[in-house]
Amino acid sequence: MATVTINNSPIHSQSSLSAVFGETGSNWARFHTGIDFIPSGGTPSNPLLYSVCTGEVVEVNLTPSARLGNNVVIKDSSDDTYWRYCHMVTGSVQSFVGQQINTGSIIGMMGATGNATGVHLHLEHSMTQAWNYDTFLNPADALGIPNVRGTIVLYDGTTPPTPPVPPQNI
Repeated sequence: MATVTINNSPIHSQSSLSAVFGETGSNWARFHTGIDFIPSGGTPSNPLLYSVCTGEVVEVNLTPSARLGNNVVIKDSSDDTYWRYCHMVTGSVQSFVGQQINTGSIIGMMGATGNATGVHLHLEHSMTQAWNYDTFLNPADALGIPNVRGTIVLYDGTTPPTPPVPPQNI
């Protein structure tokens, strides 16, 4: 089992991967479309969730009866891809459509709303907002962590520097 330390973890304490991108089985229609983080070590059972990118909140869904539960979609300004945070605790979402966020901005709290068997963050990454099987990307690749069940993910306590603002023509 690998242990990795990253500066853009969605959980700013210890977590581990309980399901990984591309897994197949009876839990998924075709394959698992994201990676699932669960609290581990001394992490509280419903830790805060943080943005893994700089970008804009483009969708907030507060429908805990839905498949993905309370979820937030962020458009990553570095590459125009999309990140979706799923299953957050009802009432914990701290994001709104149009909000500009940075790596490390609080999104909400890990929960078990929607179709979930326990408290976890289901984190998806996609080329478009279409969210179909042909557009999903492996979030583990973008985060620089192994796509291996049981991987322990630690946060190094820093966030990447904010990208410079492009010069404006006057």
